[in-house]
Amino acid sequence: MKNIFTMVLAGGKGERLNPLTAQRAKPAVPFGGKYRIIDFTLSNCLNSGLRKVAVLIQYKSHSLDRHIRAGWNILSADLDEYIASVPPQQRISEDWYRGTADAVYQNMFLIDDEHPEFLLILAGDHIYKMNYAEMYHWLIATSADAVVGAIDIPIQEASRFGVIAVNEDYRITRFDEKPANPISLPNDPDHAFASMGIYLFRTKVIREYLLADAKEGSAHDFGKNIIPKMIADKRVYAFKFQDANKKAVKYWRDIGTLDAYWEANMDLVSVDPQFNFYDAEWPIRTYQGQFPPAKFVFAQDFQGGRMGV
Repeated sequence: MKNIFTMVLAGGKGERLNPLTAQRAKPAVPFGGKYRIIDFTLSNCLNSGLRKVAVLIQYKSHSLDRHIRAGWNILSADLDEYIASVPPQQRISEDWYRGTADAVYQNMFLIDDEHPEFLLILAGDHIYKMNYAEMYHWLIATSADAVVGAIDIPIQEASRFGVIAVNEDYRITRFDEKPANPISLPNDPDHAFASMGIYLFRTKVIREYLLADAKEGSAHDFGKNIIPKMIADKRVYAFKFQDANKKAVKYWRDIGTLDAYWEANMDLVSVDPQFNFYDAEWPIRTYQGQFPPAKFVFAQDFQGGRMGV
């Protein structure tokens, strides 16, 4: 996967998660007891063989930046491998990122430095397991210019997401951002294809669209602007989510609200949890603090037994 450069979008405010995001960015919010939300996307990158990853940070970024430097500085600089946080550079203007596409556009210099054949764009605030190499193989097999990660969801939930309409070959024919009347899947009126916020592009193609989108009058958003325009004259395909979680039901969670955050944490507490942290073939990494080992000591006589410390 040396010809793929990865950008993780991690600069959103996460206002619907207040007060959890009062002092930190949404991707830095703790999850599952010991992890941060961004650990799942970065673990997917590592497990997929991606070795050039730029995390685009912005709002309240200190906690997130510190976590990435302390917990993810694990690749070989001698081999030109890295997972690095990138703050706003203001190389093009004095504006903050105006949208997801603008965040990538303002960091075009990173892409130019690497000269990748493909550009992978990921969200840093979702909980899931996915081998991005499979998405790359699908792009090659379909001769696509771009591929959008998609998951089938109940039609009644689809209005909260970007909804993808496809033909029989999974070529995208329409992309609607949070539509009031979402389009169902072919031959399945009860489900729709929702965008996962995962995009794989041929670099020379996306560069053209980012330059055009930088003009005023755009929301500078992949879902609202880039993908709908690209569908008209390029080969854009949906990639049906292949879950590395190895459960009967596919697991992907957008924990953008407090209720969704609580429900996702509750998915972890059963004897056989919906989301599996314990798969040695797909490890989830995080920063590990340096603490002494646990020990057992005698309790006070009136307490009886032993207790752990």
